[in-house]
Amino acid sequence: MELNFNIKIGNPFKRSIVEDETQKTNVVGDKNMTFDSMSFFNGIGSEIPLSTAMKFTAVFAAMRLRAECVASLPKTLTERIEGGKIEALNHPVYKLIKYRPNSYMNVFSYWEYINSCLDGWGNAYVLIKRNSSAVPVELLPIHPSYVYVTLSNGKKWFRISGSKWYDGVYSDDDMLHFFSLSIDGIKGVNPISYNSAAIKSGISATSFGNEFFEKGGNIKAVLENDKAMGVADFKLFQEKFNGNANHETALLDGGWKYKPVGVAPEAAQMLQTRTFALQDIARIFNVPPHLLAELSRATFSNIEHQDIQFIKYSIRATLKRYEVELENKLLFDKELGRFEFKFNIDGFLRGDMKTRSAFYHNAILDGWLNRNEVREMENRNSVDGLDEYLYPSNQNITGKEENVDSGKEKDNE
Repeated sequence: MELNFNIKIGNPFKRSIVEDETQKTNVVGDKNMTFDSMSFFNGIGSEIPLSTAMKFTAVFAAMRLRAECVASLPKTLTERIEGGKIEALNHPVYKLIKYRPNSYMNVFSYWEYINSCLDGWGNAYVLIKRNSSAVPVELLPIHPSYVYVTLSNGKKWFRISGSKWYDGVYSDDDMLHFFSLSIDGIKGVNPISYNSAAIKSGISATSFGNEFFEKGGNIKAVLENDKAMGVADFKLFQEKFNGNANHETALLDGGWKYKPVGVAPEAAQMLQTRTFALQDIARIFNVPPHLLAELSRATFSNIEHQDIQFIKYSIRATLKRYEVELENKLLFDKELGRFEFKFNIDGFLRGDMKTRSAFYHNAILDGWLNRNEVREMENRNSVDGLDEYLYPSNQNITGKEENVDSGKEKDNE
């Protein structure tokens, strides 16, 4: 399916304003642009849809975990100065990132939704609303099913259709496009669609278990008889057999034999199948299995390291996608390198109290952290007199030993 239409660009979603630009020149060329329809079902086709996949608890838990982790991180815009970095409190984009990206979402729900789109569809789209000076004033998330993407003349274009309020065509400058693993460099692949077979396996195992227990578990036994029976005889036997109260011993006559049958769920490997399906989901979303309550391989000694690996090899890559795209689209060219967007992951990488105490102790005694810096890292207020850097008295800076010794001699005199 292909859609053909003319591109028209209008304010307030323009990053730059050209002096000789008029309403007529907003039409790009005389030809129609062709957009693929990948985002309508985003590559799903006949594969399993996200609404069905999320009914599998492992998929729901993995998406929720990643979305909440990203949303809960402190986010800021920093400015490089001579002495290091400071928060860019006066920059117009600062409040969009730190507090309120738009008029109807807070910063937590905004990033939770963005990451859910990224994990569920492989793409997340945010429309940048700008004022007359092309400064961003709102960030408006758009559902992936409403967005069509194409590449024309070396530039990406986005068409929004079905959103009611923001339908139109927008250039790459006016759309934040976060996408995961890509096979064409234009859009991300849909993780649900590409891994539908593994997800279906987990859903099927769950459905089998539900049906199994709804029917009272496996069949306990069958009744056998070598003789042929009429309808009347069979009904009479059935009434006698079913007339026994629960847990009473049935008396079988007329050649009837009670034969136990059935296979336990463990023997049929239902539990192992469900565990393997859960591990599959953990691989798809790059989440340690123990965070999805799969603890078969978890120990007290390795869980902390798995948590750190989750931040390093899963969350950190996602955050870098966000940081790079935010800097490219929300900052002007002259601001690049001077301002930086940062998601602070230090809180996730902190060890237990004993480990942190030893770390701070060594840092203070070695002289590369002062006591107030440590207090700030622990979210405590600074105290007067704790800004000096300490170092062991038996150590000196190379080349300054003589000055130190001479100073001591003068003091003794």
